Amino acid sequence: MSEDGRPSIATMRRYTWMNILTGFLVWGVALAGVSMMMPIMYGTISQDMGWTISQTTSFMAIKSAVSGIAGLFAGGLIVKFGLKRVFVQSVVVIGLATLGLYFVSNLPIFYALAAVSGLASILALIAVQVTLAKWHSASIGRITGVAMLGGAVAGAIVPLATAFGLQNFGWHVTAAAAGVLVLTVVLGAAIFLFREAPEAYGYTADELDPGPAGGKRKVSGAMATDAGPEFRSIFKTRQFILLIIAATLSGAISNGVNEYIPLFVERQANLGAYMAALGFTIVLVISGLGKILFGWVFDRFSTKGVAACWALCGVAVLLSFPVAGLVTFLIFMLVRGVSHGGVVVQAPVLARHLYGIKPIAQVIALLNAAFHMGSALGIWAIGIGVDLTGGFGIPFTAVALTAGVCALIGLRLEPRYWAGYTAPRTPAHAGG
Repeated sequence: MSEDGRPSIATMRRYTWMNILTGFLVWGVALAGVSMMMPIMYGTISQDMGWTISQTTSFMAIKSAVSGIAGLFAGGLIVKFGLKRVFVQSVVVIGLATLGLYFVSNLPIFYALAAVSGLASILALIAVQVTLAKWHSASIGRITGVAMLGGAVAGAIVPLATAFGLQNFGWHVTAAAAGVLVLTVVLGAAIFLFREAPEAYGYTADELDPGPAGGKRKVSGAMATDAGPEFRSIFKTRQFILLIIAATLSGAISNGVNEYIPLFVERQANLGAYMAALGFTIVLVISGLGKILFGWVFDRFSTKGVAACWALCGVAVLLSFPVAGLVTFLIFMLVRGVSHGGVVVQAPVLARHLYGIKPIAQVIALLNAAFHMGSALGIWAIGIGVDLTGGFGIPFTAVALTAGVCALIGLRLEPRYWAGYTAPRTPAHAGG
């Protein structure tokens, strides 16, 4: 205990790492881990249940669409009921929905579980991101990247573990085992490790994570202590609308593309099923590097760094065109993985740098809602494009152009609550 009656800094540091570990487990097991299982299981599920590929793969489209819709209301739920209550209950529902796959006997139940999982997943994701944004200021990008490394670790383990489970136990038991893991390990972390906000202990994020020499925010006067605007004052501003548009498009250029990587490698590049699985694993694992790399870039360059990440998503998809052998295959997968990792980290950084801590729950919720709606639309649009054109050339070109639009929007965003922000010489327009 410190002299002023607050917990010591060492205790607060321990609490921050407990939150990071919780985020690592939630992302690695309950979110990315569960999602990674589905592409591996689709073939077996389709064969066992007698469903078409499109019927089976609709699971993820439904899950993403519901996540997008639910994200519109997630911020309000968190504000009304409290962060920890929403977080713990969402983890319970994810575990039960995953466990419920054991009892699937028809498509309506399969799709219902996808919807329930999508609802709970977005709540858990937003809760983790809001918590990290409340505890960290100058290093929010890097810390979010560290927490979300759970997805990269899962990428190295889940595909092989899922294949082993399918071969030895079938898809029902494999899915149920994942549900049990969520209900034990992840739920335990959510209950016992999770700490909601530093203010409950008498601290602010700026005290715990001020950055070098307290950051540059001092130059903007009152902004140094400004917690940010009320959400209702920014909701209809031009910058916020552009931000939501960019977040939506970023879902299409990242998650939308990822769903088609195995199919592209196997059929368009003619590299076979083994290379397709390997490519998917490379993207997932390398995304861990992207999370850390772009976490640092976002902390250092803020919205300009996010714009660079979106531009790299476009470069990555263009690198798919020359894929014909091992070297071009690896280059494509490495760039795709790094850019995807950066996109995953963007929401809490954008929310905190643009609007501060006061409206953080609502802004992060809407950014994630937009991202998941974009993912669902991207999956659908790319699939339609492939069916109509007979290949990935035109759809992937459209993705690259979309990435360019995202990058241009990112360059126009003003990060007034970033620790490195310096006010422009002329006053900014109100509402930014």
